[in-house]
Amino acid sequence: MRRFAAALFALAALAALTAPEPARADQLVTDLSEHQVAIRSNFTGTQILLFGAVEARTPGSRALNRDVVVVVQGPTRPMTVRRKEPIAGIWINHDSVTYPTVPGYYAIASTRPLEVTADPDTLKALRIGIENINPGTPTARAIDGTLQILPPDEENAFWKALIRNQRRNGLYTSLPGGVTFLGQTLFRATVDIPANVPVGLYTAKVYLLQDGEIIDTISSPLYIDKRGAERFLFRMAHSDPLLYGLIAVLIAALAGWLASAVMNRQ
Repeated sequence: MRRFAAALFALAALAALTAPEPARADQLVTDLSEHQVAIRSNFTGTQILLFGAVEARTPGSRALNRDVVVVVQGPTRPMTVRRKEPIAGIWINHDSVTYPTVPGYYAIASTRPLEVTADPDTLKALRIGIENINPGTPTARAIDGTLQILPPDEENAFWKALIRNQRRNGLYTSLPGGVTFLGQTLFRATVDIPANVPVGLYTAKVYLLQDGEIIDTISSPLYIDKRGAERFLFRMAHSDPLLYGLIAVLIAALAGWLASAVMNRQ
């Protein structure tokens, strides 16, 4: 409640920025409710509030016929999609396709559905929309690991499977109508951050469109990182996996010994 009250206060401050000025291009003024998200052992997800205002070029102009699109994404990393096929009655991994630069998280919210906000070519050029994500040049491999070239429609099936999995995990979301105007110029959008979100640097980008054309864009950084013991274990698992594995084995052995000792006493 305190965070929402602070956001409303910031929105009121942004409203003061929309005072009449000489004719100029419309501009965006935006901010996030928080720029850092700490992941601890009790982290179950959170929400980020993005709020802003449209500085209209015409004095007293309302934000009519304007659209706002919010895209939060990051960080990129390679992802591999494998196709399972039955061999001798057993389902095993067969062909695979690796995409080098896939966003680990991608959320998009807009005032209206994207198809009525701008034409498909504009959305594709700006990489707006889950279907317009650029995952880099894919690499396909056969079951024996050799490189292969897949037909476009077959490779596209792998990409759609990756998107489907990310959606199922709550990491790719699309929310038409998720950006709402509060009055004439103020707007807000709420973005859900799931518990399984990858750590790293994110970008919250806001697009202002009118009649299908981009008028202004603005970006804000968002950093998600682990804190406390979770951060220590996470970094150890990635920087020194052998030591991490040995410690895990020792802890498991100690837990087993303690359980056995308790049972023997009983």
